[in-house]
Amino acid sequence: MVMKHIFKSKKIWLLLFLIAYFSVAYAVMNHFGISCVFLSLFDIPCPGCGMTRALFSVLRFDFLQALKYNIVIFFMPYVFMYLFFDFKHKVHKYLLGLIAIVALINWLIKIIIFMR
Repeated sequence: MVMKHIFKSKKIWLLLFLIAYFSVAYAVMNHFGISCVFLSLFDIPCPGCGMTRALFSVLRFDFLQALKYNIVIFFMPYVFMYLFFDFKHKVHKYLLGLIAIVALINWLIKIIIFMR
């Protein structure tokens, strides 16, 4: 009965979809030797470029290196909490907007550095 209730939740299906999507995408990209589809198509780094390396740096407690790879990694726990818990207050929407702006600025800086 508990399992039936868990799988009725749209959030659990979103989480399962994301896990499946990224698993398949990783397998396909690894098989064909593509490191990033966005980079392969447009010759510029994607907004999430460096997130995996940043995550591994955080797990090694090398926060400065994680910051260099992608600053957005430090906001991801909040984004996941927002997606999977019910935050109804307006402040959370403003914080998500601020995170989006930081991500955009970070991406533009990466593009400028990449083009040199």
